Amino acid sequence: MNTTCWLFPGQGSQSQTMGKAFLQLPAFCRVIEEIETACDLPVSRYISSLPDNELKRTDRAQLGIFAMSMGVAACLQEKHFSSIAVAGHSLGHFSALTVAGVLDLKDAAMLVRERGKLMLSANTRQAGGMGVVQGLSEAVVNNCLENADLDIWPANINLIDQVVVSGRADQLNQAKDVLVAAGGRWVPLNVSGAFHSPLLDVEAEVFADLIDDVPFHKPERVVLSNSTGRILHSPEEIRRDLKEHMTSRVSWFQIMAKLSCLGISEYCEVGSGKVLTGLLLRHSRETPVSSTGTPVLLNRYMQKQRDSIEADSLNEDAA
Repeated sequence: MNTTCWLFPGQGSQSQTMGKAFLQLPAFCRVIEEIETACDLPVSRYISSLPDNELKRTDRAQLGIFAMSMGVAACLQEKHFSSIAVAGHSLGHFSALTVAGVLDLKDAAMLVRERGKLMLSANTRQAGGMGVVQGLSEAVVNNCLENADLDIWPANINLIDQVVVSGRADQLNQAKDVLVAAGGRWVPLNVSGAFHSPLLDVEAEVFADLIDDVPFHKPERVVLSNSTGRILHSPEEIRRDLKEHMTSRVSWFQIMAKLSCLGISEYCEVGSGKVLTGLLLRHSRETPVSSTGTPVLLNRYMQKQRDSIEADSLNEDAA
């Protein structure tokens, strides 16, 4: 029985030439070409040769990471591998919805393109930034920020003691001082905006109109809300949830807990990097998890799955 969940990374997973080696794979190339056609942007350049300092711009990073995940997913699907559930971190939620059949690839690519453009422009309206707080719970972080009366909010709850905060760039140092004084450790994030915060409310309204123009389909696999961790069942429910996505916090810790309760026993991070692999291992060290950020890792995962299927078949025959 398939009890695998595919995980899709968000911003921060990009790296220079992350897709260069994959461009030798026909299934991967077909997806990249389709995304390039839909967006009229040089996505293959984003993932193969764009320097890090240019790729980190949020509109390019988002489209590049999405393209990587969709290309690697196509390679897996071509070999008839699948999962019973999908989950994506922030931007990765769009990859998850596409693999689950909720969004068509072209529509998802268009939404990711426009999301990136809106989030980039938001920073010109109100300069924002983000930082990682380690060693404090969500409740403590919330309390500290509220008492300090800052326009800084929890944005990603990655672990029980790792919270990403987001808000005004000119108040981040104050937030750092308050949270370090409470016993936390601060790591600044090199991002160009206050993502998943109320500072993006204007852009979120524009994006909601774009979401209304796109058809949504019933999910073919288990899909979870980024903000609540609960299962989303209908196209209408997913549409409503996605409209709040840009300004809502990502409750990744809740998502991992929910997937565990659903009986997921194995995970595969589909796309670039190993960020979600690392978070999962910190959440549960014994959980089997694989990454697919290079063709070598992808082939290793697929061989492992073939071996597992063969072993299950032999056990059934013996029974």
